[in-house]
Amino acid sequence: MLGLILKDIINLKKNVRLFALFFVIYGVVSVYQRDASFFGSIFTMLFAILVLSTFSYDEMAKFDCYALTMPLSRKSIIQSKYLIMLLLTLFGLVVNTIFTLILNTILKTELTMANIQSGLIGVAIVIFFYCIVIPIITKFGIERARIILMFVYFIPFLVGILINQLVKGKSQPPEGLIEVLNTLVKNIYVIVPVVLILSLGLSYYISNRIYEKKEF
Repeated sequence: MLGLILKDIINLKKNVRLFALFFVIYGVVSVYQRDASFFGSIFTMLFAILVLSTFSYDEMAKFDCYALTMPLSRKSIIQSKYLIMLLLTLFGLVVNTIFTLILNTILKTELTMANIQSGLIGVAIVIFFYCIVIPIITKFGIERARIILMFVYFIPFLVGILINQLVKGKSQPPEGLIEVLNTLVKNIYVIVPVVLILSLGLSYYISNRIYEKKEF
C-alpha cells in the first residue's frame, strides 16, 4: 500500500515547478490587491487536481497490468487511489492555510473565519467530486472518462440554473425551500461530514466491485 502511494508521489514530482509558478503568481496578486482571501481554496483544488494525473500516468504506463502480476490485491490498488486523493486534498488545505497565514502576516491582517471556511468548503467539494469521479475512471479509464467528467463538471451549474428558473419572477422563494435551507445551514457542520463519509464508503464499494471484475 505504502509503495503504491509513494509511486504516485514520485510521479507527481514533475509538477513541482508548475506549482511553484502558481505560488509566485497568486502570492504577487494577493500582495498587490492586499487581500489574502484571494487564495480561498485555490490550492486545495490545485493539489486535488493532481489525483487525475496519477490515473493518467498509470494508464500511459499500463501500470495495472504490471501491478496485478505482483503480490498486490486489487482492493489495495483501489484503496491507494482514495488515500492519495485524501492526502493530496488535505495537504492542499494545509498549504493553503500556511500560505494565507504568511500573507496575512505580510499584509498585517488577521486570519478570518471566512478564510478557514473557504478552505474547508474546498475540501468538501473536492472529496465529493472524487467520490463520483473515481468509480467512473475505474470503469472507463481516464481517457474515455474525460467526456463523462465534463458532464459531472456541468451538472452543478445546470442544477443552479434550474433552481434559479423555478424561483425567478417570484417576490420571494417558497417557504418550504427557505426552511430547508435554514435547517441545512444550522446543521452544516454535522451534515457535511456525514454526507462525505457515506459518499466515500459508497464510492469505494462501487470502485472496488468494478475493479474486481475488470479485465486488463
